[in-house]
Amino acid sequence: MIRLEGIDVRLGQFALRDVSFEIPPAGYGLLIGPTGSGKTSVLEAIAGHSPLGRGRILLHGKDVTAVPPEHRGVGVVYQQNNLFPHLSVAENIRYGLAHGDLSVADQKARVGELADSLGLGHILERGVANLSGGEAQRVGLARALAPRPSVLLLDEPFASLDPATRFALRQQLLDLHRREGVTTLQVTHDFQEALQLGNLVAVMSEGRIVQHGRPEEVFRHPNSSFVARFIGAANVIEGIVTRVGDAEGADRQFAARFSAGSVTLDVIADREGLLNAVIHPEDIVLNHRPTGGSARNQLPATVTAVELAGPVTYIHLDAGYPLRAAVTSASAESMGLAPGVSLFATVKATAIRLV
Repeated sequence: MIRLEGIDVRLGQFALRDVSFEIPPAGYGLLIGPTGSGKTSVLEAIAGHSPLGRGRILLHGKDVTAVPPEHRGVGVVYQQNNLFPHLSVAENIRYGLAHGDLSVADQKARVGELADSLGLGHILERGVANLSGGEAQRVGLARALAPRPSVLLLDEPFASLDPATRFALRQQLLDLHRREGVTTLQVTHDFQEALQLGNLVAVMSEGRIVQHGRPEEVFRHPNSSFVARFIGAANVIEGIVTRVGDAEGADRQFAARFSAGSVTLDVIADREGLLNAVIHPEDIVLNHRPTGGSARNQLPATVTAVELAGPVTYIHLDAGYPLRAAVTSASAESMGLAPGVSLFATVKATAIRLV
């Protein structure tokens, strides 16, 4: 378990302020946020390299706020893996075991176990100077895990890797996490990593956590326009909400109209005034003609660009405001979607989140 209770850290002109969250035992959490938001500073505080001005850090129920870094039982893997260049792969992995109480035979067995799990068995005697980026990161991960830390901290470990290597290493890390059961906190810019790896995500901005929860919850229900824009999950439109009537059966909500320039949308709201409409690309339905049914928001639109993303294709639209819709690549092809094509973008009022 990793638990931060209102920690403050002053780092020159920058500060972490009132940072609180908890990762359960054997959980996998991710810190995401723009460069300079304080993600790595949180890891440094947990590892014991940055003194707190206020608050507490608990690891598996033990208050370690005043405990020296070497006694916290924390393993750390940085983006730059900092392997020892004069040691072999096996010696780098074994390094964390040298000052423990394991016998030489047990150390060798632990190195072999991690090497097999991470596909390093064939290069154990090799020097580290000529390792690929993926191999070097796997060695760094094995070295951090070798002493069986109670907590593992990962600082953007995949950032410098090509997409195929990144995907493979993510899968290996997931398998290792399940096998080792070590509570893990990873820093990343990539929200897709949060969706793939974690069961908790915390979004940071300017030294504070602005939203946290399960990755799917944050993805579907961002609590601000900043979060929605940062995770790339949605279209975000700033406009004015005005009440038009009560929403039948909706607790403390009412039927409303959202206006942004030439765009007008029927929405369900719990307040009026200046707000942001958040619309997920997958909640926009595209048709060549207006459709019937309950969806009242049918916007005439023109395709401005087509963005291929594997099995999903993003269709960029001018609907009086730039929108991005998501369709399957097969649907994009069968509908003949291309720049200049006119169509209708349909979105239900209940699919529009106001923040």
